[in-house]
Amino acid sequence: MIMNCKKINKKVIDLLRELSDDNSIQITQNKHLKIKGSFGGTEKTMVLSGSPSSCYQRYLRSTLRRFLKDLHMDVDLTPIF
Repeated sequence: MIMNCKKINKKVIDLLRELSDDNSIQITQNKHLKIKGSFGGTEKTMVLSGSPSSCYQRYLRSTLRRFLKDLHMDVDLTPIF
């Protein structure tokens, strides 16, 4: 099932907000969405695309898995994708 990129980005932002230390993240948008937050005591940044290609869902799933693996978090991504 292919989802709209805005819906995917919103779900990823909500997940990152939930996983952040103080339940808050900072979002900056220029050409891409830059999400910055404190996760496990470290300041981390993830970049989301505002106008992605057709493979965005697969690309973002892989990127999010690597981001969470770096934080040593095991999260089920099935509800998002």
